[in-house]
Amino acid sequence: MHGTITVEPSKKVRCALSLVICNRIPWVISFLVVLSVFRLPSSAIAQEHSRDRGATVSVSATHEIVLVPEKIRLQMLVRAESREGENAMKLLQKHQERVKKDLVALDAVESSIEFSETSMSVGTPGVDDPEIARRMIRQQAAQLAQMRNLNPQLRGQIQTPTNEDGINDLPQIFAATSALMAEWKLENGLDDAAILLPIQLKTAIDEKDFKGRKLKEALDPDEQLLVQPLLGSSIYSSSNRQPEFQLVFVGKMSINQEEVALAEAFKKAQSHAAMLAKVAGRKLGGMRSISSTANSIPQNYTQSYALNVSNSIVSFARKNVGEVSSEDPNGLRQIVVINVSFDVE
Repeated sequence: MHGTITVEPSKKVRCALSLVICNRIPWVISFLVVLSVFRLPSSAIAQEHSRDRGATVSVSATHEIVLVPEKIRLQMLVRAESREGENAMKLLQKHQERVKKDLVALDAVESSIEFSETSMSVGTPGVDDPEIARRMIRQQAAQLAQMRNLNPQLRGQIQTPTNEDGINDLPQIFAATSALMAEWKLENGLDDAAILLPIQLKTAIDEKDFKGRKLKEALDPDEQLLVQPLLGSSIYSSSNRQPEFQLVFVGKMSINQEEVALAEAFKKAQSHAAMLAKVAGRKLGGMRSISSTANSIPQNYTQSYALNVSNSIVSFARKNVGEVSSEDPNGLRQIVVINVSFDVE
């Protein structure tokens, strides 16, 4: 909670000499009157200015709400591969139909089951960027050559890496991918069954192969030989990939909870503003402006985890505005922030 006091400049003190100098008063007396006006003590002038000045104090305060989970949400990527793009699309569509039936059998809310638009990609499985692969092989070859030159005993003991030209012949596989979302309502709140449900779902989803591991295209022995040098160089272990599977508890702040939180935050803001005004030798006046925002406390995972398949998860995020999700059922927390500005007298 913090606040600031701002002071507005006062209007200029004006002296109308025409009211002081009157035609009926001798000019000598008029001169003395004018002289006395301009010889006022500087302290008196400063006091006059301070009384004309207006001031405001702006304060921000927060209040935290602990939410109760209302449902469990599954978000994951499903994928099918093939040597032909059209076949990969067909395989994914059949896979989606089967997954939906399995989700209904697992008591998911049928209306919540949704697949995003399909994203198509082509390349060697695991090789994100062939150019990086070429560069890594060149670097590896240069390092090994330097080691042989520095230590003749290593000659013949260090195997020469595969020529980078072979990467041009890497197998090209088509992959059709989409994001899946499904939900389970927690009718009895956070009871023992709700706490155990994510574990049971993870086991069932793995057994039924929702991800599509069985739909991966296998490489023949010759293709595996081409890919093997990349494995040795750790080319296709990308640290930037986001998780492809999440089961989270979901809660949402009710209108009543928001009203209570705003009231508590306003009390804190008003109290702090009054304290600031008192410290400045003033009194708190009327409220000038007020606004609020609500923020969820960040969890240890990224909500937009499926951005590596274009923007397939964006449509899901837009539908769930205002909700808070967490892998920890006790980690659903919402923070209400209120910003208030008061006049200071």
